[in-house]
Amino acid sequence: MAETSAPYPLHEPGLWVEWVGDKVFRDGGPALFLDRDGTINVDTGYPSDPEQVVLRDAILPVIQAANRAGWPVVIVTNQSGIARGYFGWDVFAAVNGRVLTLLREKGCFVDMVLACAYHEAGKGGFGVGDHPMRKPNPGMLLKAAEMLGTDLGGSVMIGDKDADIEAGRRAGLSRLFLAREASVAAEQAAAVEIQAISGI
Repeated sequence: MAETSAPYPLHEPGLWVEWVGDKVFRDGGPALFLDRDGTINVDTGYPSDPEQVVLRDAILPVIQAANRAGWPVVIVTNQSGIARGYFGWDVFAAVNGRVLTLLREKGCFVDMVLACAYHEAGKGGFGVGDHPMRKPNPGMLLKAAEMLGTDLGGSVMIGDKDADIEAGRRAGLSRLFLAREASVAAEQAAAVEIQAISGI
């Protein structure tokens, strides 16, 4: 069973909202929203072993561009493995911590992480169909934008699934990029877009 108390930053039993670092961002600026598994790291199917985390090199220049531009970088990830009882928030914390550590080692910094553990096939309280926080619904993006004061219309979203792109569209984003395992075109286009918007 997943933990629902400290030390995990749970806003409710199935919603993780974590500030990373202490940067302060100007209100009304854009943000970079990223899916995690399959976008930042190689998707191994319900990742549960921190030692098996491997970054996707294609995403690194995108995060670096956002960091240089002073944009907040926000991970928004569905975690149905928790809902299904495959692992708990402790395992998520370990894997996500490894992702953030590997990114830092590459000079890439994330500012906020949101994870949704609700799923229609979930157990107990996690068994919620079409939860507003679960992509393709936009809840995680809207929550992050509210907390950061983000201009969603000027923001960028990258994900590897149609649900990621649909979540961005429903949140009001128009700069949406679908990452593909065998191509770096989406990541290259996103990095160029960030640079163009920011004038860097």
